[in-house]
Amino acid sequence: MSTSQTRLEVRQLRVSYPTHGGLLRRSAAVHAVERLSLTVTTGRTLGLVGESGCGKSTLARTIVGLRRPTGGEIWYAGERVDTADAARRRRLTAEIQMVYQDPYSSLNPRKKVSFIVTEGWRVHRGSVPRDQWPARTADLLARVGLAAELADRYPHQLSGGQRQRVGIARALAMSPRILVCDEPVSALDVSVQAQTLNLLADLRADLGLGYLFIAHDLSVVRHISDDLAVMYLGRIVETGPAATVYDTPAHPYTRALISAAPVPRPWATPPAERILLTGEVPSPASPPSGCRFRTRCRLAQPRCAEVEPELRTVAGREVACHYAESSLADASPSTTAVTR
Repeated sequence: MSTSQTRLEVRQLRVSYPTHGGLLRRSAAVHAVERLSLTVTTGRTLGLVGESGCGKSTLARTIVGLRRPTGGEIWYAGERVDTADAARRRRLTAEIQMVYQDPYSSLNPRKKVSFIVTEGWRVHRGSVPRDQWPARTADLLARVGLAAELADRYPHQLSGGQRQRVGIARALAMSPRILVCDEPVSALDVSVQAQTLNLLADLRADLGLGYLFIAHDLSVVRHISDDLAVMYLGRIVETGPAATVYDTPAHPYTRALISAAPVPRPWATPPAERILLTGEVPSPASPPSGCRFRTRCRLAQPRCAEVEPELRTVAGREVACHYAESSLADASPSTTAVTR
C-alpha cells in the first residue's frame, strides 16, 4: 500500500470508565471520549491539543489497543481494528506505535537499552530474525541519534533526552506507519524539546510516518503539525489546517487556548487580547447539557444549553459552535480579558 493511502481513522469513538458509588450512591460512568472522529494520514501530522483531563491520553491509549472502546470504530489501512480477532488486531496495531510522555516511567529500569529496543520483536516472534537483533538495534539507535555503545546501558544511566530517544527507537523497531505521540516532549528541558521535535520531523520526512501528536503546548504543536484538532471534555470542538486554526480560531475555547500561548519575540508583536476562562472544567461524569463549553464561554446563549453543536464547516475548518461566525468576527461583548 502506498504511503498516501495508509490512514488511521477513528469514527464516533466513545470511551467510558465505570465508577462505583457507596451504599447510597448509584454507579455512574465517566465519559472520557464521546463521539470523537479524526483521521491520521502517513506523511502528515495531526496535532491534538486541550487542557489536562479532556481525554487526550485516553484516546491515545485506546487507539494503540491499551484500552477497549465503549463504542465507535477504529480503522487502519482499510481494516477495522477494534473488532478484529486477537491475531489480526496484533498484526494491525504493530504498525501503530506509541511514544509515551514520561521517558522515566515508560522504560523498564531493570532492562538494558538493547532489551528495551527489541521488546516488540520478542512479542511479535519471527518479525526480525534473532541473529539480526544486535545490528538492527545499532541501526535504530543511530537513526535516533544515539551511539551504539548505549545499548549496554540502563535507563538511569541516560539523560532524559536520551531516554526519550530510546523510546522512539523502540517504537520504530516495528516499522510502524503511524506514531501516536502522547506529549513526548513535555517532561524534557526546553533545549532538549527542540532537538526531539527536530528528530521527529526528520523521521517523518525520511520514513513517511504519520503522527498523532498530543500536547498542551500550542507553540510545540504549531511547530510540527500540518493539521490541528482541539479537544474539550472528550469531544473535538475545532479541527482543520494548523495555520488556519492557529491564526484565525473560530471556537471560543480555541481562541482562549491560543491567546494564552507564549508569543515568540513579544517585544516585536502587537499586544493581543488574552482571554481568561472563568469557572472550573465540568466533570466528565456529568457534563453540561448542550454545548459542553457553555459554562465557561463568553458567547453562551440559551440555545447552547438546549442543543449540542455538531461539527460544521466554517471558513476552511470544522467547528462545533452555534456562534462560530461571531467568534471569528470577534463581535462578542462582555469578555474577561487582559492585554498582553
